[in-house]
Amino acid sequence: MKNVVMIMSGGVGRRFGANIPKQYLKINGKAVIDYVIEKVMKSKKTDKIVIVMDEKYKELSKYLSSSDFIFASNGKERLDSLKNGFDVIAANGGCDKVLICDAVAPMLYPELIDFYFDTLDNYDTVITAQKITGALGNYSYEPLDREDYYITQSPEAFHFDYLMKYFKTDAKSQELAWQLPSTTKHFLNFNFKNNTKLTYNFELEYMKFKLEEEEKQNKSGFTVVNDSSYFKTNGIKDYLLRIEEKKTEEWLENVYLEYKELENKYGPLKNVSLNQSSRYGIVMNVENNENSFIAKMIPSFLNRYEREKDAYIKLSNKYMCNLLGYDDNNKVLFLKKIEDAKPACFEDNIDLTKFFSLVFNQMSEFDYKDENKTFYYDLKLKCNDNRTLLYYNYEIKNMLNYSKFLYDKYFKDSKLKLIHGDLRMDNILKEDDKYYAIDPIGYGAPAVFETCRFIIDDIDQNKNFSMENRLDMLVNYFSKWFKNEDILTSLYIFNAFIAYNSTFENTNDFQTKTYVDLAHVLENKFLDIASIDEKSKRI
Repeated sequence: MKNVVMIMSGGVGRRFGANIPKQYLKINGKAVIDYVIEKVMKSKKTDKIVIVMDEKYKELSKYLSSSDFIFASNGKERLDSLKNGFDVIAANGGCDKVLICDAVAPMLYPELIDFYFDTLDNYDTVITAQKITGALGNYSYEPLDREDYYITQSPEAFHFDYLMKYFKTDAKSQELAWQLPSTTKHFLNFNFKNNTKLTYNFELEYMKFKLEEEEKQNKSGFTVVNDSSYFKTNGIKDYLLRIEEKKTEEWLENVYLEYKELENKYGPLKNVSLNQSSRYGIVMNVENNENSFIAKMIPSFLNRYEREKDAYIKLSNKYMCNLLGYDDNNKVLFLKKIEDAKPACFEDNIDLTKFFSLVFNQMSEFDYKDENKTFYYDLKLKCNDNRTLLYYNYEIKNMLNYSKFLYDKYFKDSKLKLIHGDLRMDNILKEDDKYYAIDPIGYGAPAVFETCRFIIDDIDQNKNFSMENRLDMLVNYFSKWFKNEDILTSLYIFNAFIAYNSTFENTNDFQTKTYVDLAHVLENKFLDIASIDEKSKRI
């Protein structure tokens, strides 16, 4: 066995107060654990499922009589149950990777499971994490910085042999990652925000509502799409419906008609699924009788469609995802599906270097007639914005004004190239042994600006490294193509740019704080490349 998912179903639900464990309660006629099992069975990367449980409850589930599963007995405490599961895996030949999930947390999805297994190619463990949004206190009433802490949840994934080397049932905490040495390479996934766990009985109705909504979205074919709520993905609710509710609602009402036009054009469609994380449009994985492809619908009020379409057409198809076609009337892009896609990782240095070599060596010249499509144009708009920002208002406006000064001094006369503009890890996907870029913004900017989004995203994803050390490593990596001082200067400018965007895109200040902290690190670097007089020009 290569990849094993272990479903923990040994809890008795004392806090819930039901006469049977909560994972066997029915929601919409289906046991909670069955929702979890269905998600795991749809995972493309899972080879075997191990269920840790009291087998007297088997008859309460639709799936637990299956001989395809391996069963382990639950123990007195969670660590004992984990050991029983690990022992059963070892007795059946072991595995390379193990993902552990809870039978009472049914909101996970197959792509998340696959993502965790893929991420283990470059990390020792993957942990689902949530930011702490309230104040953090202790019984000594000492001040605590919530940024130093986070909440851990399931699912969590590990290299099996590595975990077994350190696993103990007498550990002080049930958190497995705490048993691993400090040198462990952790990947903290903060992007699974809808990770609802059934703990108390008052949560049952909320869980019922969420699962009904999910079931509706997961059905295949157009006939099940009865209203615009089908398209209210997590990403749309998290961003567009929050900042532009009226315009978004109007757009969603028309999306169904656009959706029907796809059926008329491409014939009967099947296995339609929505990308739940996309914030700037509806991204659908679609199959017909001949092909599978991605259809991306972009709201006209965002003014992104033309720019993104042009970037797909003009950027080199040697590193861009293939644009199959487009529908200007309905603002839809049709894209080749990247099979078995894995997001970029800096540790995958050889293939990543091949990708960036293509990006930097095959850049298109930018059409100077389109000044409003330049990075500098958008930077000036942000500098002239007199609104009070929700987070770090003074700091970000300082950063923007200093960024404009730096751009005018170092890049104003630079030759502009058409850059992708958003080459973060999730927008660089690997198929077989080659990376392809998706979701371009399409800016006219100096070529060195194409390095910025990747560097910032990598630093953000690798919080177990110091910001300074990670920055030095990444600047050194990109120095094979650009001068160090140009990378640092463009990085400061670009970082201020997305810090401004972050104040509108995020519902709390955590992400914005990362950009502000990085700006301070970069300012210290500028002591070597900028004079004291230049520094004094900040407001």
